[in-house]
Amino acid sequence: MIVDRSTTAMVVDSTADLPDNLVNDPNLTLVPLTVFFGEEAYLDWVELRPEQFYEKLVASAELPHTSQPAPGLWSELYGRLREQYQQVYSVHLSAEFSGTCETARAAAAEIGGVTVVDSRLATGGIALLVDRMMERIDRGTSKEEFDAYIEYFHANKTFLFLPTTLDYLYKGGRIGRASHLVGTLLNIKPVLEIRDGVADAYKKARGIGSALEIMRDCLLERTGAGTDVYANLSHGLNLPVMGRLRTLIEAVDDRRVRLRPHSIVGSVIGTYIGPGAVGLTFIQE
Repeated sequence: MIVDRSTTAMVVDSTADLPDNLVNDPNLTLVPLTVFFGEEAYLDWVELRPEQFYEKLVASAELPHTSQPAPGLWSELYGRLREQYQQVYSVHLSAEFSGTCETARAAAAEIGGVTVVDSRLATGGIALLVDRMMERIDRGTSKEEFDAYIEYFHANKTFLFLPTTLDYLYKGGRIGRASHLVGTLLNIKPVLEIRDGVADAYKKARGIGSALEIMRDCLLERTGAGTDVYANLSHGLNLPVMGRLRTLIEAVDDRRVRLRPHSIVGSVIGTYIGPGAVGLTFIQE
């Protein structure tokens, strides 16, 4: 089977924090998760934009909580898309962070022709995977090559992020293998990595500048010259620090780094990493 715009639809949940060029793609459907501040419920990216969310987050005495879409939504959506397309690829937040992926997988088993992909990532990491998948759908490829690329991405991608605090990850129960860093001194900036679908410590730095250089150096260590490196930058309303990271990445002159449109961390992922976080995802092809 050929994977192209005439045969294939994409479904993505809102934790991908997609840039506008992907959100507006005609072959892609975005499904929002829900964020609760007390009894008030908001659909991620639909009823609550990042600017509104972070303002509420900082002002709230209690952490918000999040909820996945109802199982019936996936069944209805997959059934409707399968009437138009031969196949559907549905990409989701790491199953280690949310039950969304497993709920979608159960619905897909009832419909047929739907491949559910556990991104093993969050926010800009998912956005980069979707970007690379959509490029292949746009130009057309075989299903075998398409599926092989997804596995290649899983095995070879890197996702690093720099939170301003570990409090949100800890209180939200998403600290993963980085729990030993809780209580780190203020001037120590831990760079974290999503590895095997969970948060893990990568390296510690003294100050933001050193932390950003660690992220740049990781790209240099895990890639080589000769083929394109695709990268996504993401931020939780922290354009100044993301801009500093962009400058470091753009100054790399012995790699063919292709920066894709950046992601803004939305309300669901922002619930767990807090305001001001900056992320870098990359894959060499």
